[in-house]
Amino acid sequence: MKHRAWLTAAGSTVAVMALLAAACGGGGDDDDDDAGADCTPVAAGEAEIDQDNLEFQPNELCVSPGEEVLFRNSESAVHTVTIEGEDLSGTMREGDEFRWTAPSEGGTYDITCDFHPQMKARVSVVGDSASE
Repeated sequence: MKHRAWLTAAGSTVAVMALLAAACGGGGDDDDDDAGADCTPVAAGEAEIDQDNLEFQPNELCVSPGEEVLFRNSESAVHTVTIEGEDLSGTMREGDEFRWTAPSEGGTYDITCDFHPQMKARVSVVGDSASE
């Protein structure tokens, strides 16, 4: 009987640890420094991200250095465009637009909304502005 109780406890511990490991991600976001290296930038003038349905749409975008990205709020909920933890847009109401110019150096930039933490997007800047 003690042996069966020990096996049950050990099995439960392994299951809990597996769930915790999955919940912590393990997705490797910290290792995604070159996450956008394989993406193709959108055509000049077509970089747009819509805020609708409590989502950034699309939630991943690839642009060239110096490209302007248009953010548009298409719903009644208020939003922000917060890039790498800095609210750059202020409060955006329905119909408001905000333009952000991608930096001249490549990299990935995480975007969130201060009002809705589940809203997440990523812009990858690929290429070199010197080669443009």
